[in-house]
Order: sequence, then structure tokens, then C-alpha cells
Amino acid sequence: MPLCLVLHELDPPSPEAEQVFFHAVFEIAPEHWRLTEGATLVATGVSPGYLLDHLRRAMRHARLSLRLLLVTPVGNDLAAHGLPPEGESWIREAAG
Repeated sequence: MPLCLVLHELDPPSPEAEQVFFHAVFEIAPEHWRLTEGATLVATGVSPGYLLDHLRRAMRHARLSLRLLLVTPVGNDLAAHGLPPEGESWIREAAG
């Protein structure tokens, strides 16, 4: 299943905005891993463009804003530092 890196900055950050954002992620992605406050890896069968549009629609519908939203595919040639071994394994499996 394709894996996407989603960089996100909610405007303004709040528990409500975070709940709406991640509910939209759950709707479309069977698996995800929140790397940091503003970075989430999402395993999904949809394109990066569709995922971006889906997340933007969910936030607009809730009358919430995004300051930044970037969605890009992650491939098998990923290079990373500082991930736990189980995280690296999950990424490699998800990126297929």
C-alpha cells in the first residue's frame, strides 16, 4: 500500500483541530504513524493529491484552517535517522 509523508501545521493548533484532522486521516488510511507534532506517515491506497484534498475538505467543513499541508509519497529508497527499529520496519513494509 502506498505510503505518504504528510507535513501539517494547524492554524491555530488546538485539540479540536487535531481531532478533526486525524479523524479525516482515519477515514482514509488503514495505518498511520505520527512521527512528530507536524509530521505523519500515512499508509493509504489514494494518491497524495486526493489525500491532500480530503484533509483540506475535512478542515474546511469544520471551519478550521491549515497553515501548511504537504503530502508526498515515500518509497523504498527512504533514508532516515533516529527512527526506532520497529518504525523502520513498519515503513519498509508499508512502502512495499
